[in-house]
Parts: sequence; structure tokens; C-alpha cells
Amino acid sequence: MVCVIVLIALIFLAPQYGWQLRAWLGRPTAAQDANSTALTAENQALEAQLSVLQGVASQLPSVPAGTVPAIVYSRYPLNFKNEILVNVGANENVTTGTAALFQGVYIGSVEKTFPGTSLIQTVFDGNFKMPVRVGSAGYDELFVGGAAPRVTTLAKTAAVRPGDIVYTAGEGVPYGLPIGIVQSTSTSPDNLFQEASLGFAYDMNTVQAVSLVR
Repeated sequence: MVCVIVLIALIFLAPQYGWQLRAWLGRPTAAQDANSTALTAENQALEAQLSVLQGVASQLPSVPAGTVPAIVYSRYPLNFKNEILVNVGANENVTTGTAALFQGVYIGSVEKTFPGTSLIQTVFDGNFKMPVRVGSAGYDELFVGGAAPRVTTLAKTAAVRPGDIVYTAGEGVPYGLPIGIVQSTSTSPDNLFQEASLGFAYDMNTVQAVSLVR
């Protein structure tokens, strides 16, 4: 009480000293500073974890049996679509050739593994090729990757139409995984086959989480 009375008196009678004393009394101690710093750091860590969970939750609504969930590392500012790096690898028994899925859609296969990471070659890589089947008739064709992936060597008599699904049919990859849909067809440059341009239900640059098939 005496301190409070003195403080009030100083504020009214000698304001410059009174307010200085009030500020000094109100300063946090070293222990309080340390606690505040620890709480701030803890809050930032929790906010970062929450951001990660919110970012990938919609892209990994559930983890199918026999798959390993993986988070895709940021590629900014390069934003290459031909390959992605994920946060699981040999330590999680991931091997080369393992199929990578985005919400059930095939997007590529593991090209290299490291103890804690894996490099995935996507269907947008110019060197990516795979036997596929097209439509309910199951036409055997060749998928060729790149910036604008396409299906080649379609027989001229093949009744392929826009909207037909393209799915995996190559050795080493689970059969029947969707890849994309036919958008349009055209005649190949050598006039021997049909080719089909494809559409995809995702933007590779926004993929944050994938599932790796064991």
C-alpha cells in the first residue's frame, strides 16, 4: 500500500519520475521474458504444424491400405512438373518403381530413393513412357509424357472419343489406375496412327501430398 501511495503521489507531484517508476515496476523479469519467448516459439511451431495439416488434409482424406502417405517438398521458384521430391524413402521401405498416386490418380513412379526422401518421375517428364489402355474397349496404346502428355500409336480404326479414360496397363505398376482422359484426337504426323491429347483432374504445381503404393 505504501508503494502504491508513493507511486500515485509521484505521478501527480512529479510525473516524469512517477511514470518512470511505473514503467520500471511493470517491466517483465528475465524469467518472464524467457517464458514469453518459449511460448511464442511454441505457438509458432503449433501454427506451422496446423498449416501443414490443413494443407494436406484435403489431399489425403484417407490412406488406402497398402500405401504410404507422403508430403511433397516445395519446388518454388522452379516449379518443375517433371519430378517431385517427397519426405519418405528407403527408411519406410519405398523402392524404385513404386507408383505415386494423387487422390487415386496415377501421377508417376519413384525414380530414386534415399534414406528419408524419394524422387518421383511424373507423367509430365519428357522421358516418361508407359503402355496404357484407353476407354471401355481397352485399346492398347503408348502413353508419352511431357509438358503436354499424349497417347500415341492409336489405330485409325480405334473408336476413341473425348472423355474416354486412360489407365495404367504396364508391368510393375498396379493395373487399372486412372491417368487422365482423352480431350481430342488427331492424325499422327506420319499419317499412320491416331494420337490423343489428354486432360488431367489436377494441377501438378498444387500437389502437396501423395500416396505411394507399397
